[in-house]
Amino acid sequence: MYHTKTYEAVSSNITGTVTIENRVYHPADSSLDMVIKMDQTDEEEVSFVAQEKANPSVKLPVQLLYEDDGYYVVRVSELSPNWEALAFDLYQENEEKETVNVDDVTSDSETDSTEEIDAHALITTLYSDQRKTKSEEGKRTKTKQDYALLVNELEKDFVKKKMKNYEKAITVEAKHKRQTQQEMNELQRDMKYQVQEEKADTESKIAMKKDAIQLSDASIQLYKDEQKSLQEKLQKLNEKQQDLAVK
Repeated sequence: MYHTKTYEAVSSNITGTVTIENRVYHPADSSLDMVIKMDQTDEEEVSFVAQEKANPSVKLPVQLLYEDDGYYVVRVSELSPNWEALAFDLYQENEEKETVNVDDVTSDSETDSTEEIDAHALITTLYSDQRKTKSEEGKRTKTKQDYALLVNELEKDFVKKKMKNYEKAITVEAKHKRQTQQEMNELQRDMKYQVQEEKADTESKIAMKKDAIQLSDASIQLYKDEQKSLQEKLQKLNEKQQDLAVK
């Protein structure tokens, strides 16, 4: 059976990706809680449809517990004790259905031919295999505040991971720059023993090395700027965590 792994980005039918950041099955409540991150640029609302393999014709209740900055905490209820597998559909809800006239404006046809654009567009489907899903015994006592803190922590982890990736990128680009600089220095030393025709070719190679070094400098600066922005974002998330904790 299909099983979407946590932290594994799934391609969307519309734009961006969708990731299950956290997923827990609660047998005592016959429910499944998931934290889903959507990398979407559209402002339309999102709706959900859940169906289990044990009863594929029944749409299970889905409750949106918390939403913030692309993160959705959802709860699927009334699962069978042996639900086996779950298909969780995410839909983009446009404000209204649009109707487009597909006839030419100069057409002499008495009846208009129209094409309807569906306002209920599938973003993607996430799958959960009961055997591979983390299970927690006992009833939940989490509040909306708890979910807000959980999402905030996930956001912090994401930002920290991106900062580490930029640090690695800076290290790699700096190494590439040093290597290019060394190659350029060697070319400049070789020119001392070259005739005029050879020097012209070497000067061309040196110019290319200089361009490569400038590109490396630009990339390093860009990565540093991104790091600074992420550091500010992390600071804001820490402040938000403190505010949530005292509510």
